[in-house]
Amino acid sequence: MRYHARFPGAAPGGVALRVEALPPSYEIETEGRVLAGNARRLGDGVWSLVTAEGRQAEVRIERTADGGMRVRIGAVTFEFDLLDELTARALLATGGRAVRRAKHVAAAMPGRVLRVLVAAGDAVTAGQPLVVLEAMKMENEVKSPQDGVISGIAVAAGQPVNAGEVLVRFAADPA
Repeated sequence: MRYHARFPGAAPGGVALRVEALPPSYEIETEGRVLAGNARRLGDGVWSLVTAEGRQAEVRIERTADGGMRVRIGAVTFEFDLLDELTARALLATGGRAVRRAKHVAAAMPGRVLRVLVAAGDAVTAGQPLVVLEAMKMENEVKSPQDGVISGIAVAAGQPVNAGEVLVRFAADPA
C-alpha cells in the first residue's frame, strides 16, 4: 500500500511511504530507502521489529486525538498525518487547504467481526474504536479516522469480512 506521511511544518503532500506488511515480514520504503525485516506484536500497538541486518527496536504506534499517528521508536517520537495517495495529491494541488473526509471505514484485512461498538446516529471522535475484528487470531480495533456521525453499520458480530469491505459509513457533512 502507498501512503504519505505529512509531518508538522512539512510540504502539504507529505513524504511518500510504501508499506508492505505480511506478518511476520514487513518492508517500508521512503525516499529510495528500504527498511525490511520481521515484526512481532508484543501488545496493543506495540511491536518488536528486527531489521534484515539484525537490529532490534521496540515500536509503539497509536492514533492521536486528531486522527494523526504517533510512532515511538526507543526514545524518539514521530507525529504525522498518514494520508492515502489521493488525499496527498489533493493537498499538493491546493497547497494544503483541502481536507478529505472519509465516507466510510473499510476492513484493512480479511477477518471476522467480533464486536460493533457504535450505532447509526452516534457521534464519534477521531481515534475512537468503531469495530473489533479478529484477524490471524488477534483482536484488532478499527478506529475512526475523523470526527463525525455514523450513518450506518454495514456488518454484524460474527460476520466474516474481506479486505476493503465497508464496515461503517459516515454521514455527509451538513455544510
